[in-house]
Amino acid sequence: MSSLGAVAGHHEVEGGGPAVADPIGRGYRAHLDGLRAIAVYLVVVFHAGSDRFVGGFIGVDVFFVLSGYLVTQLLLRDLRGGGSIRYDRFYARRFRRLLPASFVALVGTAVVYSAVASPASAEAALDAFRAAFLYVANWFFIDQSADYFAADIESNPVIHFWSLAVEEQFYLLAPLVLGGLFAATRRLGTAAHRVRQLVVAGGAVASVGLALSLRGTNLNRAYYGTDTRAYQLLAGALLALTPGLIVRAGRPRTVRVAVRVATPVLLLALLGLATHVVDVDPVERGVLVTAVTVALLVALESATGGFVSRLLSVAPLVYLGKISYGTYLWHWPVLVVARELREMTPMSAFAIAALLATALASLSYHLLERPIRERPTPERANPAFVATGLVLSLIGALVIMPKVLDVPSGNIVAAAGDTSGFTPVPDLDFETVRRDTGGFRGRLVENCDGEPSSTCTVVEGSGEHVLVIGDSHAQMLFAAMATVARDLDLTLSTAASGGCPWQRRVNLGDDGGAADQVRIEDCKRVRRDLYERVIPELQPDVILAVSRDYLTRRPGAVYDERDEPIPAASPAELRSLIETDTKRSLATLREHADQVVIVEPIPVDTVQDPFDCLTKSEVVESCRFVANLEPLPVEQIYRDAADGEHVWSADFDRLACPFLPICDPIIDGRVTRFDNQHLAPAFSVSLADDIATYLLLAGIVDPAP
Repeated sequence: MSSLGAVAGHHEVEGGGPAVADPIGRGYRAHLDGLRAIAVYLVVVFHAGSDRFVGGFIGVDVFFVLSGYLVTQLLLRDLRGGGSIRYDRFYARRFRRLLPASFVALVGTAVVYSAVASPASAEAALDAFRAAFLYVANWFFIDQSADYFAADIESNPVIHFWSLAVEEQFYLLAPLVLGGLFAATRRLGTAAHRVRQLVVAGGAVASVGLALSLRGTNLNRAYYGTDTRAYQLLAGALLALTPGLIVRAGRPRTVRVAVRVATPVLLLALLGLATHVVDVDPVERGVLVTAVTVALLVALESATGGFVSRLLSVAPLVYLGKISYGTYLWHWPVLVVARELREMTPMSAFAIAALLATALASLSYHLLERPIRERPTPERANPAFVATGLVLSLIGALVIMPKVLDVPSGNIVAAAGDTSGFTPVPDLDFETVRRDTGGFRGRLVENCDGEPSSTCTVVEGSGEHVLVIGDSHAQMLFAAMATVARDLDLTLSTAASGGCPWQRRVNLGDDGGAADQVRIEDCKRVRRDLYERVIPELQPDVILAVSRDYLTRRPGAVYDERDEPIPAASPAELRSLIETDTKRSLATLREHADQVVIVEPIPVDTVQDPFDCLTKSEVVESCRFVANLEPLPVEQIYRDAADGEHVWSADFDRLACPFLPICDPIIDGRVTRFDNQHLAPAFSVSLADDIATYLLLAGIVDPAP
């Protein structure tokens, strides 16, 4: 889950300009726009794949703190000026400020993406676009991250809308909560303000506590959740409720000098948190960034005329900050589309994204955002604006997106020509291919992480107890193995997690991106639970261990007993480390299971996605690929570890590709893969008889009585 977005944008005051409500009464502060510019380009360079700014996603944390600070100031202006919040005006301004640009960006992205992506990818992105229009993208992606059959969310063209969804949910709730808080404490006299501060501070503490606790069990949930992000918005809100802190920091000369000295240090610390130098998980990084951002805001707001304030107030940086909302909206779609067209280095990706997104943002700002926001509008029109915004969001989600992205069932012809002698691609229902389990009906679970180990058991039989472990390649065999278990009267349990190898200490290679960090931390936790609790409690007779190739195709890393990666200076060193951990893991598994079957990685297409190819081609043959018949280095490790008595290395290549070395995309009317490496569910189920035969002939399981 790399691919993290940030909401960038400035907030307007009553007159419609880009100023903010300031407790000290100084009006518009250009340095805040300069800070926005830095934050948004940190996000861009991170998304471009920089190995230096692997924490550049902290731009989202900075924006959340800024939003909480500035929006609360605007609401306080209403409360202090008229005693109550003008809800209609507040919501109308939010819609006028945010909706037009995001509406155009979403529609434009959908049109371009549907033109360059395969029909399967376009249709798979439909629900994400709907969620983006309805401002619930963060919860949608939380759900998708746990769905094996879902499309890769990291390449989704609107994944960056998760943070915009969090902000919009905050905009919806903040006026109601703050207005209610003021009403509830109005009779407390001089203690009222302190009570409000304590309530907001308590909410922030509860939120950060939830985020830190969830990161140990569900890091995706901790990262994307509105409740687990609330502490950053509430930290900004608490600062707005504590203007005296800023005033005191700027009055005594000695304090003022200290603050001016601290300001550049805080800015450098913020930039340092965006680099690989700081090695913490995304949630911990977010907590650190929140603290530094709050301190930096205090320093900037109090140190008028300081060096950093002047630096952030230079005209070009200020302008980039003013259009940062549009830059945020466009940079990720630009990267996704550019990568669909060609491979790029991180530097070229950053240059393309920064230039094109900034240009589009500038056009949006001058031609769309400012004219709509600054157009004089009578107060009585505010409810109409709110209603119009809601209707437009619904129309975009429910009417426009299906028209643009929902490709009709059937083949999309990519090139005309004579197909005589070749097999025409049949009509394809893309979503059915991804989810059809070939008639299998039953309960399947990924694992019993955080649940009683008994919940891992999906089929109860009188024969041997088989446990399937591993990554998404193990998950793709779940339905097939459930069919085998029912046919042979076996008990079947499943405990696998996408991106998590079956070996105890092998993980993805950490490129420093947030998505890999999230997955690695999840894998450490899930596998620790698997080896220390689930397997000992289940006591299976047979363990089926299935993973992709983490040695050559997607090099991983081996971790030590302290969960720290062991450096591998060469492929040979990595092979030695994986071989050692494979043998060590097998020894542990054999303590609990009489038989361990390692399923070798199936052939993969390293050139194209066969399923995507089918959606763009006329003939099936153009989407075939030729598999390498030489055993992979990791397969040789497995074969060397097998003894043919208690440890087996199972080669299912001829099941995945019956005409090996040719791998067909359609066999017996079934699409074989739903991407370049995973078998389609229905085709996987069709292999159940062959898998059962292998298990019986090898004597791994006994035939049903």
